[in-house]
Amino acid sequence: MPGVSPTLVRLIAAAALAWAGYALAADESAAFTIRAQETAHNPIVPAWSVSISGQWPTHCPPTLENIALDDHDLRIDARSVLELCEHGATPFSIELNPALALQRRALPPGVYHVSFYAADGAQSSPKLRAFSLLDRSASNAASITPETGFWWTSNAADPNRTTLSLELQDGQLSVALLSYDDVGQAVWYFGAAPFAGRVAHLPLLRLSGGSAPFVQTSTAPHGDSALTLDLEFSSAAHASAWLTRPHESDSTVQLQTLDLVRLPLADSTDGHAWQGEWVLLADAGETAPVRLHFDQYHAADATHFELVDAAANVTLTCMRKPAQPDWPPVSCDLRGGDVSADFASVALARMDGAGVHLLRVTR
Repeated sequence: MPGVSPTLVRLIAAAALAWAGYALAADESAAFTIRAQETAHNPIVPAWSVSISGQWPTHCPPTLENIALDDHDLRIDARSVLELCEHGATPFSIELNPALALQRRALPPGVYHVSFYAADGAQSSPKLRAFSLLDRSASNAASITPETGFWWTSNAADPNRTTLSLELQDGQLSVALLSYDDVGQAVWYFGAAPFAGRVAHLPLLRLSGGSAPFVQTSTAPHGDSALTLDLEFSSAAHASAWLTRPHESDSTVQLQTLDLVRLPLADSTDGHAWQGEWVLLADAGETAPVRLHFDQYHAADATHFELVDAAANVTLTCMRKPAQPDWPPVSCDLRGGDVSADFASVALARMDGAGVHLLRVTR
């Protein structure tokens, strides 16, 4: 890395290895894991199956009972049919083809939210044991680049909004979750994992034991497995999130859903927040970058606003949801001069479309 000292490179590498080891330990602590598996190519048999494996707490592991699909929410139920089973960890696994189980030729592409419930006995209520995202998007589905910075839960009326800091570098997504513990004390969690373009699975560590900034002798913090964060990005500025944590007393998990958005920090959250210098880039190498200066703003109506580069005779028209006036637009299109582009993913500093990108240069 030119211009970077060898010492700094070693420190960064050591930190990355430490976080990777912590994340692996956190992920292995899960009682059950859910994975997608490719099946042999066959025009009759659908192309993928779901595998669930782990350690059942008794000698009476459950068997598959039911599978249900609501849009892309896939629920798998199992049940142990015997009562009064001897306690002791027992290897357990289930593999099923969801399309065949649902009597369908195939399931539509997309990201599936898979929940695994299992009951301890014939008369027991099912309990959540595991949750995971399975990305079965089409091979030509557009990848998403989440914007680096602070993200918040989208409910502005909630006085205790959850805050996350996200950063994507070289296919690795790092997340710091800033929150509070059960007695109201500030706490933060950290995790890092590969990002494949739409989803990420991040074991989070609760860090403690470090030193204050002004102490003379510093001590290294240690991380304890605490939470798991699954993220599904619908745009560079909007994501659905699922937080899970294991119960200490049994092999169940708690699940909390979050809706996350990247918001402007400016006092004005209307279209003025997107004024400034931008550069239009195309994936095709023969197309030269185009610099644009949006210095005029016009609110067309409750759902549309326009930004204009008068010198270039170019207009950026953006559509937003009236119920979420603080959010980035859901889409924008660029017209005028020699440029024409549509952007389905819009954030504060970037807009992405099919083969085109609009990146902010200055504010």
